[in-house]
Amino acid sequence: MVNWKYNHPGRNVFTWGTIFIAISGVLLLFLFSKENLFWSLNQRHSFFGDLFFRYFTHIGDGLFMLAGGVIILGLGKRKLGIMILIAFVVSGLIAQGMKKIKPEPRPGKYFTQIDQIHKVQDQPLTGNNSFPSGHTTTAFSFFALLAFKTQNRGLQGLYFLCAVLVGYSRIYLGQHFFKDVYVGALIGFLTSLSVLWSLRNKMIFNNQD
Repeated sequence: MVNWKYNHPGRNVFTWGTIFIAISGVLLLFLFSKENLFWSLNQRHSFFGDLFFRYFTHIGDGLFMLAGGVIILGLGKRKLGIMILIAFVVSGLIAQGMKKIKPEPRPGKYFTQIDQIHKVQDQPLTGNNSFPSGHTTTAFSFFALLAFKTQNRGLQGLYFLCAVLVGYSRIYLGQHFFKDVYVGALIGFLTSLSVLWSLRNKMIFNNQD
């Protein structure tokens, strides 16, 4: 059973960080245009940023979360492993379903001045599957559950930072708009919160780590 005295989501650094993003994100979307938000974030780049985000962004791959869940199961953390795998499936279905229902162009297709988009790869992704960001959804879903598991506030903050950096990398690399990342973060967090809340008292988790 989840130890609510220490791990209750309402007292978790990750939760409060996500609430801050939810509020500030709405303000940014209200005050600035889609284009201005993208350019202001995409054009802030450096050699270190190019090197770091090129590889760090892959933490948001679905396979990373799937492998993480399997490894955690293999290490004997049954409760956490099962929750991660369930959250992986549910959040993925939601994000991919929204991509189909509401197709929106990626920056590489949306902008005519494609050469001005900062990118690390040869070309930014094109296509109409920009909204929401699947990588951000995965990152927030995975790291939220890790944060809910630990009592260490430092680790909770580190997990939150990792999720935020994955989301930022998607704009930095020219793959998504701010709105894509914002909604993806909320989907991932709320999915994991729902999974944790729904399964917190299930008998299959009694006496499990």
